[in-house]
Amino acid sequence: MTLSVSSSFSLPVLRNGSTGSDVTLVQRLLNNAGYGSLVEDGIFGVSTDTALKQFQKDRNLTVDGIVGSQTWGALLPPTIGRGSSSYDVERLQSILNEIGYSLNEIGYSLVVDGIFGSNTEAVVKGFQKNRRLEVDGIVGPLTWYALMIIMITH
Repeated sequence: MTLSVSSSFSLPVLRNGSTGSDVTLVQRLLNNAGYGSLVEDGIFGVSTDTALKQFQKDRNLTVDGIVGSQTWGALLPPTIGRGSSSYDVERLQSILNEIGYSLNEIGYSLVVDGIFGSNTEAVVKGFQKNRRLEVDGIVGPLTWYALMIIMITH
């Protein structure tokens, strides 16, 4: 089952028993948020379920052990766009450089300065177009997910 957020792309719904790179990403995000030392093995078992439920409880989400749209929204970095400046923009710029998108879109690596300017926006739009996401230059949950799943699988 998936949550349809875009006509061509959606976030997966995960629960105890789910497997794969989506689960590995959830485990990494939970680890990064300080919820244990989960083995990033792509198997949604008891440890992942326990950590996820604590994460949900701490963020006043429905504590059901299911990674749906609200939980993805809390796990993934905040939405950013042109004019933003933050650590999350630095993280975005680093990821785009690492997966080679900046070279394809603007011909050189992005400056990792934490400032979401026109070059970062151009690279984000190229990534979104390539991944068949809404091409708006805004990095919300779907774009963050698409970026981070590449980092998990490559």
